[in-house]
Amino acid sequence: MHRLGTSAAALLLTASLGAAQAGGAQPPAPGGGQVQAATPATVAATLREAGYTVTVNPVEGDDEPSLAVKAGDYELDVWFSGCKGTTCDRVTASTNWDYRDDEESLDTEFVNEWNGNFFTQAYVYEGGYYLDSTLTLRGGYTKVALRAWMEDYLGDVEDFEAELP
Repeated sequence: MHRLGTSAAALLLTASLGAAQAGGAQPPAPGGGQVQAATPATVAATLREAGYTVTVNPVEGDDEPSLAVKAGDYELDVWFSGCKGTTCDRVTASTNWDYRDDEESLDTEFVNEWNGNFFTQAYVYEGGYYLDSTLTLRGGYTKVALRAWMEDYLGDVEDFEAELP
């Protein structure tokens, strides 16, 4: 009787899984529906649709793809990493404030305090402050998620700039 119960349960589970797949319960395919393929071209298109000015930078040698994005008063460097073929694992947005004329005023304590309270990453590099944010693209992304990431990043950019020493 125990074997019959196990076999019946296995048969019921198999039938349930088959019905779920037949009923369209599969995840959307990248590029179709909401999930976008994790490519620089789709990211650039989504950012343009959101109202940003996007320039696709030429890829030189072994460099990974990158974009120049104009968002209001801010000019952002956006680059991709973990690229294999046309798809990429991550996208990073970055902007900076040049303090080369006043490098002694650069404050690493300010940066460390920022990093303890925000998801964006701040750092001092080559005479300036930088603020970065990375979004994982592996497996695809939704336009809503990409737009929300960029809006959150730009909010942090404004806050960071307002707090600069």
